[in-house]
Amino acid sequence: MNWISKKIFELKSKAKKIFKRQQKIDPSSSLWESCPSCSSINHKETLAKQDWICSKCSHYFDKPALATIKTWFQDAGTFIETPKGLDEDPLNFKTELGRYKDKLAKARKKEKQWCSILGYKGIVEGLKVHLVVSNFKFLGGSWSHLESSYFQKIVSDAIESNADVLVLILKTGGVSMFTGALGLNSVMGAGTIGIQRLKEKNILTVGVAQSKTTGGVLASVLYNSEFVILEKGAHDVTFAGKRISKNYLAAGEVMDENFGTAEEKISKGMCDLVLERSQIKQTICTLAKILKKKEDLAVTNENRDDSKDITGREILPKTAESI
Repeated sequence: MNWISKKIFELKSKAKKIFKRQQKIDPSSSLWESCPSCSSINHKETLAKQDWICSKCSHYFDKPALATIKTWFQDAGTFIETPKGLDEDPLNFKTELGRYKDKLAKARKKEKQWCSILGYKGIVEGLKVHLVVSNFKFLGGSWSHLESSYFQKIVSDAIESNADVLVLILKTGGVSMFTGALGLNSVMGAGTIGIQRLKEKNILTVGVAQSKTTGGVLASVLYNSEFVILEKGAHDVTFAGKRISKNYLAAGEVMDENFGTAEEKISKGMCDLVLERSQIKQTICTLAKILKKKEDLAVTNENRDDSKDITGREILPKTAESI
């Protein structure tokens, strides 16, 4: 009987190998990226050189957080260390689909960062800049008490460094559902108080929303900023999505087809500027120089000869016209 049992075991093992479900391929491991707008296939190396913009239809891809940081700080800037000793899962959140701790550990391993935001600082065009960048691939860019604590630390560092401007590049699903009311109170409180602390120290705050910036982060961080800028073509920039928002329409009221888009926000006065990706950094620097009186605008970039860049003198009239 031993040989029969052995033979059955071998047959079962072969069958498992043959019929084993193929593992899902991680899209991030691919060298190619399909454009959701025109369906063209873009090589990731080419996309990176084009600022993550489709060469065929000019669709804005989700620009990686580190690529955004490199755009601002050519030398990568200085990383602001994350807080230590926090209880990462105070609710011990778990469902039949798994534990929050496991999801957090998986996201950290894959994205190689502590939470959904990264904090950096450095000198940009003579300005002391603190930068906060969202990573949507890290649990949907959601904020929990971890992001809130880190944001407060970045704010404190900006105040201690006597920064000129703090810039937030946001792409987030809002408050993390894994931390419930605790996360909501933490995020809304940290966002509002943090921005207010910066204003009291005369540090300019600029919030930049990309596609899918929603919920409590939109309300407490983006809209508390002194300047609110939306990236051109941004969509789903709203506290709640269309499906939920439709429930609050008055009888006979029809939802705007541009609901949640950059076009809708600028038309209704819910943002200050809508800018192309290439204009964002230079526009913010120009505005900061004006408000911080960092240099004489009459001679801004007078000696600079870089035809590929949009200079402060070119940006200023466009900014004034938009405002």
